[in-house]
Amino acid sequence: MISEFDFKVASISIAGDYYQILFHDGLDTEDEPYFMIQAQFEFPDGAECYFESHREELIGHYRPISASLSKNVLRVTYGEHPTNNVELRFSATDDEYNHLVSTLTEMIPAITVETNT
Repeated sequence: MISEFDFKVASISIAGDYYQILFHDGLDTEDEPYFMIQAQFEFPDGAECYFESHREELIGHYRPISASLSKNVLRVTYGEHPTNNVELRFSATDDEYNHLVSTLTEMIPAITVETNT
């Protein structure tokens, strides 16, 4: 089963060895849907990312199994028994997309990226 989400924004934060991408609609309310991916490079952790969402079953530290990114869609599979399959649709300008590509390839080196044409 695929968990599908539509978001307006993909916000990127980088602070030293800590990277975060937050998909959301503005975070105006406490219970607003969101999906977040975090990675840290300070300590060896087997290339795990921390996944967080408004949906509890999608939360946890896991190594991504697969990931693909196109101009307005990120697909990522992670977890163990069962795996989580998430599809995130979002809006991004060309510059925002290029920054997202750069950040995600650092966080998830095996990600498949569609070139921005």
